[in-house]
Amino acid sequence: MVGSQGFRGCYREAYVCAEHKAVIDAGSLWYLDEHSVLIGLDIPPVLESWAARPSIVAEGFTLTLRVAGQTKPFDVFLTPAEARTLAMFINTASSDSLPVSNDFLMHKSH
Repeated sequence: MVGSQGFRGCYREAYVCAEHKAVIDAGSLWYLDEHSVLIGLDIPPVLESWAARPSIVAEGFTLTLRVAGQTKPFDVFLTPAEARTLAMFINTASSDSLPVSNDFLMHKSH
């Protein structure tokens, strides 16, 4: 294992094996949750693009997500209430006032 466990300044540190450290140092996406460093297939896929279109049949809209590494996009229907909840979460998550310790953010080395 390399590294240390805990906080150093405003950075959080975690132990990782030499093999995973090499992958991270090479620029692979990684994610630090409360107890582990996730890498490769252990992390959620990356969103490449999204689109929204109003529904003709029901109140709400269809959200289309295009995910990296997948050829088919993923569609999901959102009611107005679900859309508001999602919008509030995204607005909060993208706020400049987030504390440094929020660990749900994705990281890319280098």
